[in-house]
Amino acid sequence: MVNFLTRIGLTQDDPDYKGSDRSRAPHVITSKGYEFMLRDSNAQVWMFVLQYLNAHAHNEMKDSIRMEALSFLICLGSCRVGEGYHTSVLGKNNKSARTVMKDFGRFGLLFLCRVAGNIAFYPTKVAVNLVASNEKAGSRQADVLGQSVTATLSLEKALDAPVPSRSHLALVVQTNFQVVAYTRSKLHISTLGLFCDVSSFRRLPNVIFYHITRDSIRSAFRLGVTADQILRFMLVHAHPMLRNEGLPLIPSNVKDQVLLWDREQRRVVMDEVWVHQCRDAAEFTAVGQYASDSDALAWGAAHTNKLYIHWSKHTSAQTYIRKWRSKQLKS
Repeated sequence: MVNFLTRIGLTQDDPDYKGSDRSRAPHVITSKGYEFMLRDSNAQVWMFVLQYLNAHAHNEMKDSIRMEALSFLICLGSCRVGEGYHTSVLGKNNKSARTVMKDFGRFGLLFLCRVAGNIAFYPTKVAVNLVASNEKAGSRQADVLGQSVTATLSLEKALDAPVPSRSHLALVVQTNFQVVAYTRSKLHISTLGLFCDVSSFRRLPNVIFYHITRDSIRSAFRLGVTADQILRFMLVHAHPMLRNEGLPLIPSNVKDQVLLWDREQRRVVMDEVWVHQCRDAAEFTAVGQYASDSDALAWGAAHTNKLYIHWSKHTSAQTYIRKWRSKQLKS
């Protein structure tokens, strides 16, 4: 599983590792990995399934495995959670289907066990919700509105249960930038800590409280998390009561402020340039005109006869300057 996460770009070897043996370098989460953490659970599982299918591109049985995997997923949509199914339904000599079954078991889509000496599989809620949802990959609107009815009902039941569940998350974002999260999952708490102020953390048996601050959002940006990903995460995991009563899932002032903090990163754009000191105003005018026509001019100061040329195009500017000076000497 660790190799699989590395191969799909969710983790990587620590680039700051100073040891001589790179094989001992710890794994760290990439910016793509943080984006993955903020996605809806269905989108996360779909990503694993799609990468699993792509991983068989060089397998001799790739066509049969992909066909069986898609057929398996379609069939899971008609199965019931917790009801056992004997492997005989897959066919006696169907090796591809049995391979897919074992791999889906590793992803948590199926629970495999032996019953009376034979292997049986039990579809999990993850599998049924995955197939029942109408989410489309890459669609932000689908992330927000495409959750299945089964998943929403299970979340409501979990919140009403006398013993809080560890597998669900419901958020209430308040106008004072306080985030109220109904969860007992350490993973959810760590995920919220990506963009919330961990020093403001307070906890009750089934509720945690965080605050969103400018520093916490900026620290998330430094990890590669975007404002859209943070807002989508809060939308997807909004409390069902907010949806049922038609209340705003995220207060407008919180949404606008997160977007403003994101724009702060682009107020100043750093660009590497090559500085050229012109000999006189004539050279300044000629070289400046050439640099402007070739989109190489970053800035020019007429009172000092200095030109600032984009570094990526400074070689062509130097060539033009030599030719222009040579032409001036001959004339």
